[in-house]
Amino acid sequence: MSKTNTQAASADVKLQGLRGRDVDLRPFGLDDVTERYRSWLLDEETVKFLDVGFTDRSLPALQAWVEGVIADPRRLFYMLAPRESGEGVGTISLSIDPIHRVCHYGYLIGEREWWGTGIALQAQVALFDFAFDELGMRRVYGGARNDNVMSQFNFKRLGFVKEGVFRQHVRIAPDSDEYCDEIYYGLLAEEWAARSPKFDDLRYHPEND
Repeated sequence: MSKTNTQAASADVKLQGLRGRDVDLRPFGLDDVTERYRSWLLDEETVKFLDVGFTDRSLPALQAWVEGVIADPRRLFYMLAPRESGEGVGTISLSIDPIHRVCHYGYLIGEREWWGTGIALQAQVALFDFAFDELGMRRVYGGARNDNVMSQFNFKRLGFVKEGVFRQHVRIAPDSDEYCDEIYYGLLAEEWAARSPKFDDLRYHPEND
């Protein structure tokens, strides 16, 4: 897959998916817009730190949003499915800027029994491997509210560097007039190359099938 044609590459990957040690990252389709998926987005604890809480979460609105994502060659959106069951338990996404070779990512684990199991870490490792090694990205970045301690821990564990604070950047709840800081973290290709071997046991190795 060419690293010089990121837009084409992003379209190709939607057909093939990615794999972690115990989880498949399969392209999210319109068939995945179900009441079960919607229930994740209606769970206020699950989306407490996400902007989805400010959006229309009706099935028609979600279907329209997913249609837009699927049609955008610069956006990759996956369902996370543990290989043993094959059932979706969350999502992970990548938004690509092919001009500057940078990308923004985010994830959500919708099924609470999978919180803290390491499935999200496996998915992130697979996604970063693809972004850097196959798409030729220079940098992956993401943000977390200053009160989202677990997300900040996740960034640091993966080797991200804290790059800046957007002060009073996001409203804490749809009906609130209070705002909180957004902290941004970045991971460069060379930093991932140095950090990457630490996560080798989380990768999919065909010889172990």
